[in-house]
Amino acid sequence: MYRRSGRRWLRPAALGVAVSTLAAFAAWSGAASTASAASTDACWAKAVSLSSCGGMTALIAAAKAEGAINLTADPTTWANYGNIMKDFGAKYGLAVHDSNPDGTSAEELSEITLDRGKPSEPDVVDVGPSFAEEGVHGVPGSFKGPIFAQYKTAEWSEIPATWKSPSGYWAYDYSGVMSIGYNASVIKTAPTSFASLLNPEFKDAVGLSNNPTSSNAGFSAVYAAALDNGGSLDNILPGINFFKQLNTVGNYNPVEAGGAGDAPMADKTVLATLDWTFNQLSWQQELKSTGIDWKIVIPKGTPYASYYAMAISAYAPHPAAARLFLEYMYSPTGQNLWMEGGAVPATITAMEKNHTVSKAALAAVPPLPEPPAIASQTQSTKAKALVVSDWASAVG
Repeated sequence: MYRRSGRRWLRPAALGVAVSTLAAFAAWSGAASTASAASTDACWAKAVSLSSCGGMTALIAAAKAEGAINLTADPTTWANYGNIMKDFGAKYGLAVHDSNPDGTSAEELSEITLDRGKPSEPDVVDVGPSFAEEGVHGVPGSFKGPIFAQYKTAEWSEIPATWKSPSGYWAYDYSGVMSIGYNASVIKTAPTSFASLLNPEFKDAVGLSNNPTSSNAGFSAVYAAALDNGGSLDNILPGINFFKQLNTVGNYNPVEAGGAGDAPMADKTVLATLDWTFNQLSWQQELKSTGIDWKIVIPKGTPYASYYAMAISAYAPHPAAARLFLEYMYSPTGQNLWMEGGAVPATITAMEKNHTVSKAALAAVPPLPEPPAIASQTQSTKAKALVVSDWASAVG
């Protein structure tokens, strides 16, 4: 589907730093240490790094004693999470539970606050940037922050400073690029921009993964539309107006298109979706078996990309397993697993430097026509507030 080129991933110009190479970091073998340090759940529940309670050997032992880990909102087709959960569970002998695989970032935060003290409480969440900030600072009228635990993995220094909480509450883990996926078996003229989706052949057939007010994927689609319609990272309003126009001409379909699987695409209720490249790649493979030729386009102009942020619940019922999962996911093994799913890992610059990038995994990452734009935390938080206030009136 994608033409290979020498162009790779670039760190966001919005953050003032450019990266033209893949990233790698010091090998993760765990800081071997004595087992004499405390390795109980009580210790790991407060641990801010591997050294807090005896190092990697002690962490593994404590996690195995817990026997399980609770995740949430991690569909098996999302960025290779199916293999990630299977491989992590098998490596450490842990049961991996995903309580709400089709959930949104907002729901992940709600589960932390509403399920506090229950066995089903999430240990780890994977949320959009603005939701990561809410997890630290709270949401007025809803909950007080922080609801995340502080923890810095062994590879913490390999994550760019602007891509992590200075206090260790969260860190970016992987990213995708906003793209248009469409049913080429029905749509004969490939869309090249967001404006293409206004054409009559997309009548009642353009969908989003989830509502932009509660989903990072949906919110990012609005951001991408803004960039394609005269907006900027500081001005998301043109994106909201685009969806208002899309709704006015009758092309926007509010059905959940992708957040709960590809059924709306399979039954042709939705003929085009705006979602991450790594999701579109998964659906492309799944829909092929139904006879649908699902094609993927990164619209002309500056692509929009967004990282997700991983964090540990402050009330995690399996505190050691939660920290072990983060150590695993920020290691070259975990970062390459995300890359195998078509996502771009946060430590990609260090991975290239240390030659830990898997060539097979790299082949799954689509090239970009030019460096992507990525909103800063401040820009994202401001933009989300506008979307929350204006979305309902824009699309009805």
